[in-house]
Amino acid sequence: MNIILSVIVSVFLIVIAVFLVPLLLELKKTVISLRNITENNLKPALDELQLTLKSARCVSDNVNEITADIKEVADSLTGVSTRIHAVTGIIDALSSSASVKALSLKAGMTAGLTYLLTNLLRKGDRQ
Repeated sequence: MNIILSVIVSVFLIVIAVFLVPLLLELKKTVISLRNITENNLKPALDELQLTLKSARCVSDNVNEITADIKEVADSLTGVSTRIHAVTGIIDALSSSASVKALSLKAGMTAGLTYLLTNLLRKGDRQ
């Protein structure tokens, strides 16, 4: 009984070996072919992807530099705007003060000339 079982197991192992050896050889050829195809097709794509990533990094760095420059310009414009606003306030204060002084001077001159002319005319009437 052991001999029959041994023979059956041996025959089974030989059949499996005969079947698996060509299968494994074919599997090895398929893996080698797949590796070659992958290396031939994907390697250029990966190289191009690396170049693209480097280019994107350069563009990103340039954008960061430009953004920093724009921020500096915006800060400068804010400072200029603040100074212009201050100068405008000073000019408004001076112009309103000057116009008040001019109007006051006009009113004083008008009142003084009116008074002077009125008194001269009255004096002239008395003589």
